[in-house]
Amino acid sequence: MVFRSGSGVHRKVTVPVKPVKRALWILLPGVCALFLGALVAITLYLSNLRNIEDYNRLAQQNRELEKQVDFFSQRLRDLDEQLTGLKESNTRIKVLANLAIVPGRDERLGVGGPDPLAAALTVSCLDSERKQQLARMHEELQLLELDISHEEGELKRLGEHLEKQQAQLNFTPSVWPVKGWISSRFGYRVSPFTGRRELHKGLDIVNRNGTPVVATADGRVVYAGYKGGYGKMVIIDHGLGKITKYGHLAKIIVRNGDEVIRGQQIGLLGSSGRSTGPHLHYEVVINGKAVNPMDYLLD
Repeated sequence: MVFRSGSGVHRKVTVPVKPVKRALWILLPGVCALFLGALVAITLYLSNLRNIEDYNRLAQQNRELEKQVDFFSQRLRDLDEQLTGLKESNTRIKVLANLAIVPGRDERLGVGGPDPLAAALTVSCLDSERKQQLARMHEELQLLELDISHEEGELKRLGEHLEKQQAQLNFTPSVWPVKGWISSRFGYRVSPFTGRRELHKGLDIVNRNGTPVVATADGRVVYAGYKGGYGKMVIIDHGLGKITKYGHLAKIIVRNGDEVIRGQQIGLLGSSGRSTGPHLHYEVVINGKAVNPMDYLLD
């Protein structure tokens, strides 16, 4: 029954059963197909949503791995620069000090605890295998850093060693007192004055009269004056039993008690005393015994 609103007019409509059933049988497959299509669409959407989540997770991992790569690349560049600088410094110092082995203990320190800078980059989105790989990389980096720290310690100990040796080096005769050519070396010779074989205790270095003569090491002047056959002579005490003597000077420009340093001028070359011509008689005495001065001329 169909009624018109407000007027009470109605109409009777008869619906045949067979056509309705036929229509339902025709529409039912379409409805089912529509339902199945919607179900498939929802399933595909959920699957794609899961793929999107996986993609986002992988993208996050890749970003974190890129951070790790950048971190390691920068640290390795820094460490390489440090190692290069340390090697160059060690080489220069060893050459200057004529040392083959750096004094001090040669030991490898243990590794403990994570690297705080690297640990900050490790996030939970990485799988366990990659975390283990990164942990191994962090450990290798720490070992490399400890090697550099060890080298820095060796360099520091070398510097301390050289500082301790510096005083002894400064007070050890090591330079030429005057440039020139050697007319008589250390050892036994026939004396030009007596004609007899006798020990010549120093070097005779020939040069022009008035050539500057310098101290061959730091020390204190213990004698400055005329001394028999040596003529005008300067004697310098360098401590630890080391003494140098400078004879046949034309002029002495230091006094007893003066503190002198290596390379400081102490007089002028001459021919005073028992001498056949202008030259410097130079002696090195160690613990009261004259030694060959050539062993103490390093330049």
